[in-house]
Amino acid sequence: MPCLDDVDVRTLLQLEAALSNQTLDGFMEYVRRHFSLASTVYICPSFRGRSLADPFLATAGRVHGADPDLAACYALIDRVGSIGARSVHPADWADLPLGNEKVRRFGEAREAGVGRHGLTFPLRGPIDGLWAVFIATSNESHVEWCSRRQELKKELAIVANYVHQRAYELHGEQTPVDLDAITGREIEALEWAAEGKSVEDTAITMRISTAAVRAHLDSARHKLQAVNRAHAVTKAIRGSLIH
Repeated sequence: MPCLDDVDVRTLLQLEAALSNQTLDGFMEYVRRHFSLASTVYICPSFRGRSLADPFLATAGRVHGADPDLAACYALIDRVGSIGARSVHPADWADLPLGNEKVRRFGEAREAGVGRHGLTFPLRGPIDGLWAVFIATSNESHVEWCSRRQELKKELAIVANYVHQRAYELHGEQTPVDLDAITGREIEALEWAAEGKSVEDTAITMRISTAAVRAHLDSARHKLQAVNRAHAVTKAIRGSLIH
């Protein structure tokens, strides 16, 4: 399975260039197809004016069997509230405590078409009190799911945070990015990252330590409000910091 960071800069640039609810849904569909999932669901009840009863939703795939509308997503809300508000680690649906009444209702919704298998990723920030969840479901066999779910957790953790950042840009109250705050050395590190150089190769080229390269990249990522280095490169290109 190819890493999204390695293959998707063009798709990220397209999303950055024309950000809207439609492009966000399009990216969710890209992710669903890229990872051969049954559905992807992003739920945020903490944007201003939203709640658990009326969250912001972005979906891809048929989340409830033959029913194409979004109503079935609300079957996830009880469990989403518990996971998203309290947890920090991804939850594998197979590990949910079956004796819990909410989980039993959640299981009924899953059997009705939400998906046989699933992962739920709690999301935080970038401001206090803002949280959401990203859900990925699959209808593949138990053996197939078990063979790839650990790798999926790693890859989709990046995706989930990216979707959260995009949704926040659409519906949150975001602090503007100060491009002037990006230093020359940070820009240089981003340029080499955009060329596909590893941290080690960049360190040799810039004649600094690998720790210093990582520090420059992490600092630039923070200043650009990016969720990972690929996203930082994308935002730097969009801001004409690098070409």
